[in-house]
Formats: sequence, structure tokens, C-alpha cells
Amino acid sequence: MKMILRTLLENQLSQNRSLQAEHGLSFLVETEDKKILFDCSAGKAARQNAKRMNVSLKDVDYVVLSHSHYDHAGGYPDMVSHGICAPLITGPHFFEEKYARDGGKYVYLGCGFGRDFLEKKQIEHRICEESITLFPGCHVVGSFQRKYAFEKAPARFVRQTAAGMIEDDFPDEVCLVVESEKGLVVIVGCSHPGILNMVETVKERFTRPVYAVFGGSHLVEADEERLSATMDILRDMGIGIAGFNHCTGETAQKRMGESADGTVFSHLKAGDCIFFP
Repeated sequence: MKMILRTLLENQLSQNRSLQAEHGLSFLVETEDKKILFDCSAGKAARQNAKRMNVSLKDVDYVVLSHSHYDHAGGYPDMVSHGICAPLITGPHFFEEKYARDGGKYVYLGCGFGRDFLEKKQIEHRICEESITLFPGCHVVGSFQRKYAFEKAPARFVRQTAAGMIEDDFPDEVCLVVESEKGLVVIVGCSHPGILNMVETVKERFTRPVYAVFGGSHLVEADEERLSATMDILRDMGIGIAGFNHCTGETAQKRMGESADGTVFSHLKAGDCIFFP
């Protein structure tokens, strides 16, 4: 399947200085006849960047939100107010409120909208438990196995449930999988369940090799041991391209940029695009 991946928004700018950067992530995936908006970042900047990149979002066919943290889903209401009414796909527990523990207080990290917003706007909401096929060759995947135990979300992340505040194991996290001639292309938001766990799950469910991975790897807080192990295992998996950004962190990006063998690592900044033949 031919595909274009456009980075509408990321923490840093590429060479086009007319664009905006903010802490967040948003991709537009274009195939021959479909458009998928994957994450909406935190505010208006992703939509505004799309306009500056001469990309229309009004004909988007699907919106996929990787999880409900504000820097991935907070910009969704603005997108809707400007004409996006495509079906929304999320994981389960998406609307449980998200927080970060900070000493004796909790910092709200949620998306800022609820089910009532979707009902009012008459937007179809699909929940991905394990996988949903959007159209032939394009899938949303969730419920990731936790094979690599060293990949744990920071304990400060919590969610409000009916039973009270609990550590967030991110049951709402999903990724997008597109089938290409060279193998599977996996697009992730923050990889809280672990980038290796997510890629391994995709490989096993589709029984096909993963060729490329793009998005946030959440290696920003990884120590040297975890970072080295992650890079080695990605190479062993046969990943050809890893275009990480957002929550990957400067240390990890620098290490990956210096890597010379196996996987080609790159930093996808706002305005960067990848073309798959």
C-alpha cells in the first residue's frame, strides 16, 4: 500500500520555520484513497500547521487517538469545531480521567472532553479492544502484551476509576498499523506500554515483520541499560526505520542518531514527511 506520513506537529520544528511546535504529537496518514488523522496534539497548532502545509483535514476518513493524555487528544475538539466529523477510534477506558502525581497533589493530564461531547456532535465512537480493521491494509491495535518487563510506565501516571485512583497501565493505548510492500508500518503515540511490547504484539498478531516504527517511544526517562537494550532489540527484530520523536527525549535521540548499523533512526519533527512507494 502506498502511503504518506506527514508530521503535523511535534515538540520541535524541522526546516520550515513558518510552522509551529509544541509539546505534543499529530500525524496525518494518507493512502491512495483514505486519510487517517492520528492524534491531534494539545491545541490548535496541528490544524494550523496542516493549513500551512497545504493539507486539507476536512476530508479525513478516520481519527485515531492513541490515548487520552492532553498532548495527544486535547486538540481534538478544535479539529471537530473546524469540520472534522469522521469516526473516532480509541482504546477502552479512554474517558477515565488522567493525572500525574506530584508530591501531595495531582496534575490533570486528560483530554478535556467526554462522551457527551461526541454525542452532541453526533460523532461515531469505536472502541478498539484488540484490533479494528479500518479498511483493507490498515488497522488499529490495542491490548498489548507485556513481554518486556523492564518497559514500565512511570509510577506518577495515574487514572481515576470507579474504585479510586490507581496507577495507569494505559489500557486505552492503541497504535495504527499499515501494511506496506516492505512490511508493517507501526505508528505510535507515546508507547506507555513499551515500544518493544507494542511492536512485538503487532508482529505476533499479524505474523508479518515490522519494517518501520514512527512516533513517541517514551524513552525520555530511560536509563542507559534500558536505552541500549531497546535499540539492540529493535535491530534484532529487523526494524528498518525508526522515526521516533515527541517523548523519546534528547539523550535517546542523540544515541540513535549516532547509531551506524542495522536500524536507521531519525527524528521526525513538525513538517517532516515520509513517503512509502
